[in-house]
Amino acid sequence: MICYLSPSKPWWVAVCALAMALLGACADSESRSQMKAQKMQVQDDLRRFREAAQQAVHCRAEAAQNSRYQLLSERMPLTDLDDATLSQMTDKKFATDSEIVALDDWTRDMNRCLEALVREANATIPSFGPIVEASWNDDTAVFVKLANREMTWGEAVIRLKSNTVKMRADLIARADQVSAQISKVDQTEYNRSTSIITSIIGLLP
Repeated sequence: MICYLSPSKPWWVAVCALAMALLGACADSESRSQMKAQKMQVQDDLRRFREAAQQAVHCRAEAAQNSRYQLLSERMPLTDLDDATLSQMTDKKFATDSEIVALDDWTRDMNRCLEALVREANATIPSFGPIVEASWNDDTAVFVKLANREMTWGEAVIRLKSNTVKMRADLIARADQVSAQISKVDQTEYNRSTSIITSIIGLLP
């Protein structure tokens, strides 16, 4: 709206000025409402993704307690690869028939654990989903080589550890981009969201 200042119509100037002020107030109010809605959406998305990550970790830990995976736990850590021992990382043995059967069951259980996480990631923080999925595909490729006896247990453990490190690095890099977008909405929310995302990445095995 353009106000034309005319000495013969002072009432128009007053009405025009009032209208401009009201429009500005409405725009500010709408902007605040949009920012509030964005903050609420971000908080809800992070909450859902964090819950899915926690559930995936719990699912994996629960599966690891199954007695049929006892022989696998002797070859590699089932819940946290950072716990791999030197003897596990230098193991020159190839997988036995019974270990291969257990690996097949393990991959099925892990697929089930990760399905919900990937689904929630795609729904809440879409850029995270492909990273988690790609990392699991890399792990599956290692299990295939174990099953084909193309890789020793020690080599497999080291490769799995590398896959985990790469996934975390990729998630952190992507989280920086997500956090940068959040910071445009609200600096306080940016600090809070960054802390939550970091804790989520730390949860993932």
